[in-house]
Amino acid sequence: MSERAVVDENGYLCFCEAYEEPQGVWRALVRFERKSDHAPMKTHIPGMTHKIDETFATHHEAMGAAKAYARYKASQDETGLRTGQADLSNG
Repeated sequence: MSERAVVDENGYLCFCEAYEEPQGVWRALVRFERKSDHAPMKTHIPGMTHKIDETFATHHEAMGAAKAYARYKASQDETGLRTGQADLSNG
């Protein structure tokens, strides 16, 4: 079972996911993509996924942590993606 949400923060789309592992614990991850890369005719959108090391007892806790992490990292430009707009003229 998993749950997904999107956070729009500071020019990034942050795709949050909370998922249950077989041991009954919940984990969270966030994939960051620049909104500027979501341009018409763009075929490749770079992204960076961050896995949150902490484990959680419920999906609500995991999703809350993922959203908070996404907002903080995006607001600080600490996503791991190069800053600035992508060069769309190079194919």
